[in-house]
Amino acid sequence: MVKIKGVIYLLLIVPVLIVLGIVAAVRRQSNVTQSYSPQAQADDARVYAESTRVMETTITEALAAKARDPKLATMTNEDLVYEVLKECFDPEIPLNVVDLGLIYEVTAGTDAVDVKMSVTSAACPSGAQIAEDIRAKLADAGFPNPKVQIVMEPAWSPQRISEAGRKTLGI
Repeated sequence: MVKIKGVIYLLLIVPVLIVLGIVAAVRRQSNVTQSYSPQAQADDARVYAESTRVMETTITEALAAKARDPKLATMTNEDLVYEVLKECFDPEIPLNVVDLGLIYEVTAGTDAVDVKMSVTSAACPSGAQIAEDIRAKLADAGFPNPKVQIVMEPAWSPQRISEAGRKTLGI
């Protein structure tokens, strides 16, 4: 009889202890977990709006500074593409792809921009990386549907390096 009473007490106490343990864990977790109240949502939205406004202002100022350059206003779309391409570099040579002579042809239409480029050698491991960098920079500059095609004919040679590029490289 004593054993049965002990088992009954045990069966009653264990569930109570489990429930108390769960309640304590939930309270502890609620102190750790960030509340996402309507006020917290409003605060997050305010911070996001402020950071977006700062970024938009920075981008707008950069574009406005470029827009004041009278040279840009008179350039053709192809010339503008070449200006963007001057920001793309061969990772192995400290020279932009235009001065390096890798750009063979640029066609800038209203719905797409096509660039034909070469690499310094057929075994160049950076060709795909350079092409992707060109595509990304043209897209970031607002040119529609930039496409980059790597061509091997005519083969690139050091004679294609521009005069400015030769000065930069010291040759």
